[in-house]
Amino acid sequence: MAHVKVEYICPACGPFESDVRQDTLQCRCGKTAKRVYSVAINRTSLKSEARWDPVVGAYVENNRQFDYLLAQGAAVQEEKLGMESNLVKVDSRDTDALDSLHGYDPNERQHLKEQTEKVKHDAGVGP
Repeated sequence: MAHVKVEYICPACGPFESDVRQDTLQCRCGKTAKRVYSVAINRTSLKSEARWDPVVGAYVENNRQFDYLLAQGAAVQEEKLGMESNLVKVDSRDTDALDSLHGYDPNERQHLKEQTEKVKHDAGVGP
């Protein structure tokens, strides 16, 4: 078995390597050095695009499948309506775009939020 160096970090001297494998080690200066643990993770293998997507009404494995189902939905919509149907992607964090997508005026939404907060305040409920 090859000798593997283990990294430690001393609060006074900084990082150093040793052949000893322990959680803590006494540094040459006398202070206690802690072992540095590290793990290599391939983040691309962790990224999964699979999800239930209510826009297409199906479970999709990746964005390519979502785009395909979105295009199919647009084709069906165009056939039913007899006119061009442009479906666009909207980021779920973009509340103004979602409001307009569902036919709400952003100003009306703000007004409803303020009314709700006033009612809660008057009733002594919530912050």
